[in-house]
Amino acid sequence: MNQHVSCDKCQTYITVFSFVGTHEPHEPHPTVSSIFPPSPPNNKLIADVINGYCDDITPESIKEDGCAVCACLYPLSHLTNLLESKIDLGILTMHGVTRKERLKQSDPIYELSGPVIHDTLSNVCKDCISYIKDEKVPPNSLANGNWIGNVPCVLQNLSWVEKLLISRVCHNRCVVHVSSSGMHKQSANAVFFSTPMPKIYKVLPPSLPELDEVLAFVYLGPTRPTEKEFKRTPLLVRRNKVAMALEWLKLNHIDYTDLNISYDNLNAYPEHEPPVQVDYHYKEVVKQAENSAVTEIETDDAVSDGEYPFVVHGLAGIQIEGESAKAL
Repeated sequence: MNQHVSCDKCQTYITVFSFVGTHEPHEPHPTVSSIFPPSPPNNKLIADVINGYCDDITPESIKEDGCAVCACLYPLSHLTNLLESKIDLGILTMHGVTRKERLKQSDPIYELSGPVIHDTLSNVCKDCISYIKDEKVPPNSLANGNWIGNVPCVLQNLSWVEKLLISRVCHNRCVVHVSSSGMHKQSANAVFFSTPMPKIYKVLPPSLPELDEVLAFVYLGPTRPTEKEFKRTPLLVRRNKVAMALEWLKLNHIDYTDLNISYDNLNAYPEHEPPVQVDYHYKEVVKQAENSAVTEIETDDAVSDGEYPFVVHGLAGIQIEGESAKAL
């Protein structure tokens, strides 16, 4: 039929096609009641809904725990006790993946013995059990090059600028913006601009002029910030905290082995004010606090006590091309 060429005789004929073959008859569609509103649910349906809801909010359905093999979070229903799983963890014994913590320079470098698992977790997920039973290393397992160990105390609770000071590679330049309202509430955000060429520091912490090249601090408010406002920003530096973090990294992190720790640079950092110059801009208060109603609520993105809520934004190079300095 694909090769047929139409002619005058085609106008006098009619072709009828019919389906030839066996097929299963379709079940008739259930009829949908057109009555509205529908009748109220009966007691059985109400009981089924309540029982289903109760089953969905049981602790076993909501609680999560980590997998000792891959350290991923899963619901308890997806986990099995490591001892009850009856799997051979010998396949997770890897060399060159782990490293024992060193506390001083004279301590030798040792690996942790045994399989590479999270030592504080006691469950294993079903996915990892399936891989191990097939004698395969799970792709997301810690033994597959994903082990980093427990976070030491010296690296916990670092402020945002303290993390910046111990980072050996600088990928971005940052502008921190703090805004103060007339009712003693402040909020903060940071905008990162990616740099074309990352900078690798041989000496940490960087000197104050070096930090000033990658960090700027803008403060908007009806009055200039005081030491009380500075304490609530994430820009204060605790010199002892930074020194202990760098010393631990130099002993235990392979990328910090040849790092030079400059205590002269560290001692130059102030502890009660930001390490960079504060660019203050006056911000007019539209409504005075004493004229506000008792029940009036300010926006939820600002707080009056504790540290500022800190929001981080990133801008790629294509987003800032052609923008003026004022727009940036």
